[in-house]
Amino acid sequence: MKTYQNPAKEKKTKKNFFMRNIYGIIFGVTLLVIAGVITLTLVLTTRKVPVDNKPGGDIDADTPPTPTYSLPLEDYTMGSGASLDKLVYSSTLNQWRTHNGVDLMAGAGSSVMSIADGKVESVKQTTLEGVVVTIAHENGLVSIYKGLSEATVSEGDSVKKGGAIGKVAENMMIEQREGAHLHLEMKENGKYVDPAKYLTEFDENK
Repeated sequence: MKTYQNPAKEKKTKKNFFMRNIYGIIFGVTLLVIAGVITLTLVLTTRKVPVDNKPGGDIDADTPPTPTYSLPLEDYTMGSGASLDKLVYSSTLNQWRTHNGVDLMAGAGSSVMSIADGKVESVKQTTLEGVVVTIAHENGLVSIYKGLSEATVSEGDSVKKGGAIGKVAENMMIEQREGAHLHLEMKENGKYVDPAKYLTEFDENK
């Protein structure tokens, strides 16, 4: 014998089921929403956010700052400039030769200062160039001060930018017709470079 369910009764049964379980359904949905919020929060808070430690946003924090250089004399007059790739005539030696530095004319006894922080590599007394002080700086740069009457530093000393290292002599035999002056040379990784390119306050027209 076939039996038939009353549709109205079936609909009422489903309605009663939802009514009886309404709180459970609401509770379950609420738990799902809370779980979703917690998961989203964890994802956002654990995600690495890049930190900009670069002032102005354009300087790499891992790149060392470029060192700055100052003039080795407080008062001077520009003499001969550097001529690294072209021979110039030396009236003192009566020969053509390169001029590996710049000549800064100054009074005898003028204080000579280190152009940057560094360490004294050597202090030598020579016949033609007077007392010569060589200082090593950062980035493979070396400064060489020739034509000194005396040095106030010794090999191995640490020096600061602007610190006194010696005094200008009466003359330098190899360039004695120039008169009293400081002959400044610079090397980068063992190769001569023009000091004028490194001294930020350098004025060739002074």
